[in-house]
Amino acid sequence: MRSLALAHTLLIPALVLAPSLLAHADKITLSNGRVVEGRIVSEGETVTIEIGAGGKISIPRGEVLSIERAPTARDALAGKEAALAPGDAGALVRLARWCEEEGLRKDRDRLLWRALEIDTNQAEAREELGFRRLGALWFTEAEFQHHQGNVEHEGKWIPRAEWERLQEESADRAVLEAARSAIHEAARSEAKPEEAAAALAAFRSSTEGVQRYALARSLGDKDHRTRQLAVRLTGELPGKRPAQSITRVAVSDSRRSVRDEALRVLKDWGDPDTALAFVPYLESDDDRERVNAARALNVFPDRRAVPALVTSAHKIWAGFGRSYFAQLVERSYVQDYELVSGGTGLVVSEVADPVIDTFIDGIVLDIDIRRAEAFSRIATLEKITGQKFGTDFEAWAKWWQGEQGKGQG
Repeated sequence: MRSLALAHTLLIPALVLAPSLLAHADKITLSNGRVVEGRIVSEGETVTIEIGAGGKISIPRGEVLSIERAPTARDALAGKEAALAPGDAGALVRLARWCEEEGLRKDRDRLLWRALEIDTNQAEAREELGFRRLGALWFTEAEFQHHQGNVEHEGKWIPRAEWERLQEESADRAVLEAARSAIHEAARSEAKPEEAAAALAAFRSSTEGVQRYALARSLGDKDHRTRQLAVRLTGELPGKRPAQSITRVAVSDSRRSVRDEALRVLKDWGDPDTALAFVPYLESDDDRERVNAARALNVFPDRRAVPALVTSAHKIWAGFGRSYFAQLVERSYVQDYELVSGGTGLVVSEVADPVIDTFIDGIVLDIDIRRAEAFSRIATLEKITGQKFGTDFEAWAKWWQGEQGKGQG
């Protein structure tokens, strides 16, 4: 009777196997000749098999004649990856998509980043990883929206003006301005600890929404002390962290103290992908942003930033030229006089006409800007990789090509 019941039990589940499961199914041959396909999840006195849609059956070990294990998706991946031609970024992207279909999410991301190591502007890999293009630069979705002037609100991106309107509708304008004024007052009351503490207490007594609004506005305040305090208070906010705003401060603020505070906050947050937010700024049109991004990557060393560092440093050095600042004053003076004749038909007169000349006075500071920018990248590369090639960018590129060949991206 037991064999009959077992045969009846196995007949039905075998018909509902999912196609994806059949592609990587173990085959269990029973002593009565039947074959069950599924994924073995445990073995002991009984063999437990998963047969699709979460269903499982257990078969006594004594009724199992043989087991033929199918290669797993990860086994197949190893073979596919080994067969790839070196330096083929497109093939890596296609294999990454296969990993997505097989549920190998971590391998998918790893392969996409390998593709970017070969070609940092590989559009398909960038898009698969969620980057958006803005001009010549690639940004994460959050950074892209931030550059477009949008703010995330309840899972959607909306214009900042709309976000501010919603904040003002949900709270009295006087309350919002009071919170912002409290930040400003606390920042300017460093010599008066009691006043600063009172202002901070007033700010922290407001709702989280009001605090976020006030801090977002204060990050752009004219006073650098207010901006620095706003960065620190942003780091203390509960819930969702506005990382893109703090990253932007870290590369674009005019004050070193404010940028350093932003880096400290990002470090305290401990997001393992922080470095990736700085990579697009390495190719910014603003040389200040490029330098600050390279310095930030020295604080957040990440191997995934190496291709962009190698490429951007080579571009900077290859286009090297000297730049200068000049503070000059142009002065005019009377160099000489010329005798000029003139008059009417009856009267002739001669007058002295001044000869005007100019000279330039001032100072010129000849500054090696691009060389300094390249050195900031070299220092970061050396910290991340442990290699010491200095300004020999051909050596850097050759070494990195070798690393790609090893599949160590």
